[in-house]
Amino acid sequence: MAVLDIYSKRKKRLAGDVPDVYTYEKIPLPLRNQLVFIVDDIVYDVYGDVVGEDVYKYICRSLSREWGTAHLIKHGEVYDRDDEVREAIRTVSETDHCLDIIEVLMQITQNYIDEPKNHVPAYRKQAFERHTEELNHRFKEHGIGYEYSNRQIIRIDSQLIHAEVVKPALSLLSEPGFDGAHDEFLAAHEHFRHKRYKEALNEALKAFESTIKVIAGIRGWTVNKGDTANKLVKLAMDKGLIPSYYECHISALTNLLSAGVPSIRNAEGGHGQGAVVKEIDPHVVAYTLHMTASAIVLFVQSYKALPEEPEKPNE
Repeated sequence: MAVLDIYSKRKKRLAGDVPDVYTYEKIPLPLRNQLVFIVDDIVYDVYGDVVGEDVYKYICRSLSREWGTAHLIKHGEVYDRDDEVREAIRTVSETDHCLDIIEVLMQITQNYIDEPKNHVPAYRKQAFERHTEELNHRFKEHGIGYEYSNRQIIRIDSQLIHAEVVKPALSLLSEPGFDGAHDEFLAAHEHFRHKRYKEALNEALKAFESTIKVIAGIRGWTVNKGDTANKLVKLAMDKGLIPSYYECHISALTNLLSAGVPSIRNAEGGHGQGAVVKEIDPHVVAYTLHMTASAIVLFVQSYKALPEEPEKPNE
């Protein structure tokens, strides 16, 4: 269903009463109610009434199993499965559990649409796209810093950075050959959303290193399995991945990366903690993820701009 620009919204905008920063810890009830409408629309617009009941059952069974609970909500046995899902979205106390429900539905629906044997008609696919757009719009409208993208809900810290840096990185890594780096980059964001900050740093670094290794493999450059980010960056520079007239800028970037993504990981996440447990600040991790995304975009776009290497003559 289309998002309406109703009077009360316009009044709030004119009064400046709109969220200007994202929050993450609590999903307000009005948004939860809107999520229920979106879930119902997805189920019945994509699957229809008959298959839709099985979708609700799957969500209840799979998430109850993952959470280690008898039902999604207390006294869930008194509900039909569709009502149990709706009530869980409205009432579960943990924000992550509410997001789990949405993410599982979105993932299984995308898989259902992508399976050729299901013969999903175009109008149902278009309906899912519309509902996905509404879902992300509602998150933004309420100032809740999450978005469904690339088959998972990810945390976003700045709409501008997300649109201009993170999304392009994910798009470039979706191209053939970059599967490993793509998965590692998504894993970094998944860890970040669940506050597993050390794991997020490790996956971010792996994604950065994997990106350069993929480019090196395609171009036939020699790399060793244990090469560090510094060595990989130097190799890319030596091989002319970046035009020479950018040397000063890239030298600065190389220093930034050498002192940024790898060193933050080495200093904070890669060594023993000793007697004191070290806490990593979320804003440091967010900075690292954004810097990693920027570097990935730069290196992949530079690789795509390289001239094709001439074929070697037959011996």
